[in-house]
Amino acid sequence: MRGDNFVLLTALQLSGGNTPKPWMFKTGLKILNNHINQRKSLGLPLFDLEQELEEAKREIV
Repeated sequence: MRGDNFVLLTALQLSGGNTPKPWMFKTGLKILNNHINQRKSLGLPLFDLEQELEEAKREIV
């Protein structure tokens, strides 16, 4: 996973700089998914965010 992936960054923030636990990655996935859904409802561009979501899903799940 790229170092600037939203899910990875969220997990690192939740871990306080330690090694993230699996639930932290899943929380990051949920937050990103909610963010994407909100942008869809507003008609905003999503391509980069959807790529990050797919990349994180491949790495985590």
